[in-house]
Formats: sequence, C-alpha cells, structure tokens
Amino acid sequence: MEPLISVQEIEARLGGSGVTQAYVDGVSAAIRSYCGWHVAPVLEQTFVVDGTGGSVLNLPTLRLVSVVEVKVQGAAIAEPEWSHDGTMRGSWPDVYRAVEAKVTHGFDDAHDVMSVAMDALARAVNSELGGGEETIGPFSFGASQGGVSFYAHELDVLNRYRLPNMP
Repeated sequence: MEPLISVQEIEARLGGSGVTQAYVDGVSAAIRSYCGWHVAPVLEQTFVVDGTGGSVLNLPTLRLVSVVEVKVQGAAIAEPEWSHDGTMRGSWPDVYRAVEAKVTHGFDDAHDVMSVAMDALARAVNSELGGGEETIGPFSFGASQGGVSFYAHELDVLNRYRLPNMP
C-alpha cells in the first residue's frame, strides 16, 4: 500500500529534507496502526469479517465510497444496504469470517492527517537516536527512543479518523 505522503511531496513542501522512504513508511504505518485502517487514499479492498448475529455489521472503515460485492458464507447478497460510515444492514449470521465485502473506501484528501505525518517526519529526521538526556535547570530533555510518537494535538486530529473500539 502506498504511504500517506510521498518523499517527493515532502521534499517539494520542505525544499529538500533528508527524509527517506523508510521514514515515510514508518510514519504512515504508525498512523494507520493507530487509526485501525488505511485512512487514505481511496482504494478497493476486500474485507473478511465475523458475522454479528444481528442486523448491523461494521466494516473497518470510516468512509465507505461504494460496495462492489458482499457474500455471506459464500452466497452473494443482491443490493446490500450500506452507509458511508462503514455500516451495513442485513441479516448477519453469528459465524466467524462469515462475511466477505469487496468495497471502495478511504479519503481522497485527508490534509489534516498529512500535516500530522509531515510533523512526525520532521521530528524523526531531526532527532538523534540514542543520544543522552540533557538537564538545564529544572527542565530535562530526553533523547529519542526510536519509533514514532505523536503529540496530544496530533492525536486529536488522528482520533477523528480512528475506528471505534480501538484499544
């Protein structure tokens, strides 16, 4: 899957930044992992999900663009009822992996998510891995522990794209 933002887009916006594909892939993966789905771009994907035993089924998306095909225990469903929020109505059996849904989903332009990615990339490129902690008066500044971390205001943005019931 393509990253949320490309190295070329970053270099165009920042005028040459030292960002590598590995940084871009890492930040994209961290955002997608936190949100519980790919977020952007719009793409076609097949989900295999557990039946709920009820009338509502939630697909792992927050923006459903179209439903190409739905099968329940191998049988195609004609004209399934669905909403843009990723929910589908029908008669869903209480069976694991009973529903296969081929859908188009995601956001064309999630500019606020791209801004979070840009900020996280800038921090990743400018941090020194393994450096020591520095103390100046009452303030301590720790070195990077590696990985990707997000500030509270960035998490506020990502929470708008996060699937419900994520740990």
